[in-house]
Amino acid sequence: MILISIIIILSCFIGVIILIVLEKMNRAIAALLGAIITYFVLIFLEGYDFSIVVALLFGTPEDGYVNLHSLILIIAMMIIVLISHEAGLFQFFAIKLIKLSGAKPVRLMIIMCFITFIISAVLNNILTVIILIPLTITISRMLNTNPTPYILTQAILVNIGGTFFSISSIPNILITTYAKISFLEFFLNVGLISMIIFFFTLIFFLFLYKGELYIPEEGSKVLKEFNVWNVVQNKKLLYMSMISLFILIILLIIVPSSFIPSSIIALSIAIVLIIISRLEPKELISKIDFELIFYLLGIFIIAGAIEITGITSLLGKIIANLGRDSFLIQLILILWISAFLSSTIDNIPITKVLIPVVGSMSSNETSENKNLMFYSLAIGANWGDNLTPLGDNILVVNIAEQNKRPISFRQFFKLGFITTIFQLSIITVIFILIFQFVIGIIICLTIILIIIFIYLTQKFGPRSLRLKINKFINKIRYKIIR
Repeated sequence: MILISIIIILSCFIGVIILIVLEKMNRAIAALLGAIITYFVLIFLEGYDFSIVVALLFGTPEDGYVNLHSLILIIAMMIIVLISHEAGLFQFFAIKLIKLSGAKPVRLMIIMCFITFIISAVLNNILTVIILIPLTITISRMLNTNPTPYILTQAILVNIGGTFFSISSIPNILITTYAKISFLEFFLNVGLISMIIFFFTLIFFLFLYKGELYIPEEGSKVLKEFNVWNVVQNKKLLYMSMISLFILIILLIIVPSSFIPSSIIALSIAIVLIIISRLEPKELISKIDFELIFYLLGIFIIAGAIEITGITSLLGKIIANLGRDSFLIQLILILWISAFLSSTIDNIPITKVLIPVVGSMSSNETSENKNLMFYSLAIGANWGDNLTPLGDNILVVNIAEQNKRPISFRQFFKLGFITTIFQLSIITVIFILIFQFVIGIIICLTIILIIIFIYLTQKFGPRSLRLKINKFINKIRYKIIR
């Protein structure tokens, strides 16, 4: 019976993914349909009772009700973000910084990238895109400049900002809640790395687009005259939401999750903000993304069934065998496998399925190494989304097209794929440096030499560069002979 159950549940999971990717069915309906099929398999083929569904939806006392805490934290963050968005906080913050650019193209690129990174550290990817892409197109029209470089770089950096805090994305929330990783611990191990990668990526973008960035002189005058307070609906609410976000982050840092769970802290801040904002609760509740909530509930049941039937344990053994019992190779495999799976499939179900896989692989590891595997999963699941324009990035393409600034699939794929490979390669080198320092140094020097060679080839041309190298070698020979 167990083999039949495994085949049906796996087919169900793959079917849900296909329906979502091909947009043949709403993702919440597809996930709930899959959950219902999974329910019948567990009840009639495996002999479980209804309590298994409750356990899969919300967790058990043994795992600390991990799914319930994840849901509470996600809903609480939705409420806080909705109120902040209602106040115009993120638009205000963005335009305030853009005005600091003084309509200088390179400075504007740096500021736009920084805004994207910071806002996506607080908001989910979809809301960040909905706010920033139309804002970027509006600013580019005011300045009479091409928005494409700014839109493309923002689309890539949204997912980098998504690994800044443990609350920055749903995969992070699912991982940290399951692995009991604190807010500060996640930030120090993943957030700081994402900041380093942000600067590397920014340098790469500036080098790539330096010839395309141009703003006419009249753009400076238009930007200077623009009143930033025009985007603020309610000044009092803006300050309230700003203070609430600040208090939330401070409390998440200083209060141990063993004392008060992160979900309860976030929910408390959300409820207080609803009360002091005096917004209509019914209106706020109506704006909560219930589609996402139902989607998560469906995925919780399917992913939980995949775990209890032993599929995740088997996947863990396969990846461990591929790693040849080397922790470093296993770590790199988790990074790249999760990244490529997330490139075509929504990273939420991928994360939910891979969490117990990583858990089974790291069961014999020390606490530090175990967490390192979960950090690798968080990075891969978030950043892999940039490998293709599928997933959340399709929204960027759609918004740009709606605003008559179309971006082609090829254009996005080329930048996204190259940039993500570049970013994942840096993380791979960091892992190698941690465990194999000498090999890591050799790889770093090799990469630097390749980059220098490519740069010199582009600057002088292959033939001219070869002549310069020969001239340099002959000069050295002459000095040695003398």
